Amino acid sequence: MYHHQHLAAQVKQFLNGALSAPQSQLDNLLAPQIHCWGFPEFDPTNRAEYQGFFNYLVDVFAQRQWSIEQLLASDSQVLVRFHISGYHHEEFMGLPATGAYLEFSSHILFRVRDGLIDESWMYKKSLRMTTKKGNVFELIPDARLQTGQLPAVLSRCS
Repeated sequence: MYHHQHLAAQVKQFLNGALSAPQSQLDNLLAPQIHCWGFPEFDPTNRAEYQGFFNYLVDVFAQRQWSIEQLLASDSQVLVRFHISGYHHEEFMGLPATGAYLEFSSHILFRVRDGLIDESWMYKKSLRMTTKKGNVFELIPDARLQTGQLPAVLSRCS
């Protein structure tokens, strides 16, 4: 197996464990200190916070389903486009729990060093909510904002 294929398999293993059940122990895949940028809510800085973020995603989406839509790997990085959906069970991205059907998609760029995930960038996030009455809202963070400003949300109802 080529090195980039090994990294791709490692990231798939991490996401499968992290998004399939809360409290997954994935220390063997994570560096002790992790540098993250662009995560909703907060940017994790260590193993416990990083796993905590993915446990939080598991809690937000009741009856969740998730998938990897795209995966590209090099010798030190893995780019993933993933999608998670389910019923909005807990507050997420400033939106109080609604019970509506919620879909979240994002790109995550993982940097792997010495066999451990040690950096992650999350970007191109989108959130779509379908209410029980069938109204659809898309919440798309405004990418035009400068770093350090609060994120704006563009909403579109169809």
